[in-house]
Amino acid sequence: MLLGPVPRVWAEDLADRFQAATRDFSKLREDSGSTGRRDLWQALDARLAALAKEAGKDPIAAKILYYQAWTNAELGKRSHVDGDYETAAALYKRVADAYPQNSWADDALLRRASLLTDNLKRPAEARADLEKILRQYPKGDMAAQAKKQLAALGDAASDKNKPKADNKASPPPSSGPPAATSAKPATLSRVSVDQNPNRGQLTLTLDRETSFRYQILDQKRSAGESVKRLYIDFDNTRTGPNVPSEKHYEKGLVSRLRAGYFTPDTVRVVLELDDVRQYEIRSETSPFRVILDLTGQAENATAKAPEYRGKAATRDVADAAKSQGRTDNRDRRNEDNAPGAVSKKGAAAATEAGRLALKPSADGKKHLGNLVEQLGLSVRTIMIDPGHGGKDPGAQGRNGLVEKDVNLQFAKLLGEALRQKGFNVLFTRTTDVFIPLETRTEMANTKGADLFVSIHCNAHGDADSAGLETYSLNLAKSQDAVRVAARENASSQKKISDLQAILTDLMLSAKTTESKDLAKFVQKRSVNNLRGRYNIRDRGPHEAPFFVLIGANMPAVLVELGYITNPEEAKHLGSDAYMRLLAQGMAEGIVSYKARLERYANL
Repeated sequence: MLLGPVPRVWAEDLADRFQAATRDFSKLREDSGSTGRRDLWQALDARLAALAKEAGKDPIAAKILYYQAWTNAELGKRSHVDGDYETAAALYKRVADAYPQNSWADDALLRRASLLTDNLKRPAEARADLEKILRQYPKGDMAAQAKKQLAALGDAASDKNKPKADNKASPPPSSGPPAATSAKPATLSRVSVDQNPNRGQLTLTLDRETSFRYQILDQKRSAGESVKRLYIDFDNTRTGPNVPSEKHYEKGLVSRLRAGYFTPDTVRVVLELDDVRQYEIRSETSPFRVILDLTGQAENATAKAPEYRGKAATRDVADAAKSQGRTDNRDRRNEDNAPGAVSKKGAAAATEAGRLALKPSADGKKHLGNLVEQLGLSVRTIMIDPGHGGKDPGAQGRNGLVEKDVNLQFAKLLGEALRQKGFNVLFTRTTDVFIPLETRTEMANTKGADLFVSIHCNAHGDADSAGLETYSLNLAKSQDAVRVAARENASSQKKISDLQAILTDLMLSAKTTESKDLAKFVQKRSVNNLRGRYNIRDRGPHEAPFFVLIGANMPAVLVELGYITNPEEAKHLGSDAYMRLLAQGMAEGIVSYKARLERYANL
């Protein structure tokens, strides 16, 4: 066994073998056929144990042990053997005890506490782990969840000690169970598909309300033929005994359904769709359920759709798959390809009447792009999102630069420049902490931000790749009638953050088009402010399906400050003078965008 850090070449080889093991781990979890194959999981466990032994005291050993623990926890879920959970708990404890300064230590403690509570029924030990997180890692990214789990343990203990209620004085029934948490997850109890060749409906029933996300992608079946797959992820959820891991359908729009764990706390339902023209997702309560309505290519588009209660989001399948397809920018950022966010209230574009939503005329569709302007909305609050953070460092660059640090430094400079121009500025993070993508988007939505600006650095294997670029979602622009509508709405005090409550499907068009305009202003002013002083390549504005942009309720852009892997740009990104000049240009771009919105308001 190695007693110290492994040599560099050996470390790189070890890291490569560990990454290969994690890829195999992910494949096993996605493969429904591996459910009863203890031998496959045990082989992976042995493989990770050997890697951990080889790593010795090197910091990578903490990650290897974490995955070995996770492997045993997955094995326990499939085999229902308490010994597997015991092994997982012991390995998580080993990570925390042997590597207390490692960024994965508090994660290991939280995972262990969940196992002790939910699977091994030892709440006292779980409490000790949770208290240790708050004591040793009070500013860590797991502290908030540890507090929630502690509170849940306290509630459970107090409920157990309460005297039984008198039946004659029993309280009225509640409106439903509380929302799901990691300590008290929801259970996906029933999956039903009702379909014919032209229409279909999927209903996913849960015993608690929880947040979910969805995404549709063009992919390939194993035989090579093209297929559209719709992914629905449920947070803080477990699968019930009556939910099939896989089911095939011979006739209808849904040809295959799979359900399983995407992470230990996330259940993923995957549908393979054939000949689907349009899909609609909504949530309903009592009980909480998510309903997917499908319309086939052959269905008469003018036929009256049935009325539904609840909240809905309707998408054209072809457009959705195209807008959510993979970006060719880079593959290294997993967070940017995550499924689009949907709050626990349902899909992002909400309407009380389901598919009977506002439908613009053919002429009106041309003017949806400037709907924000027509409503007289303005920009007051801007949420700045420094990408990555904490245990997620992002890209590793030249001159020792780490993307998460560059993003945070620039975000603070941009915030300072925007405040000087009169904006209210919020941040998703101001320190080196990890924040899940869902939380970043929810922060912008719940805080009423009018714009969302996500800061990142680009990276490429070719060190010559360089340039600044800004990403957005995309839809059409408006024309003459905008001027009249904007003047009529000029007295409105509503902000862009109020737009979600006003619009139905129109919001999707307005938001994405405004985002495209914002990206143009930000890109142009940023580049212009740098030219003449620095050699900068203008890569222009683009569109891409970044999750943080899809999930935000307001116009949103993602800015790539430059290539951290390019020697010259790495020097720029490490220069305070350069970063301040870039921040000033970006702030001027946002001011220009705001002025464009208000161009008719003061006439």
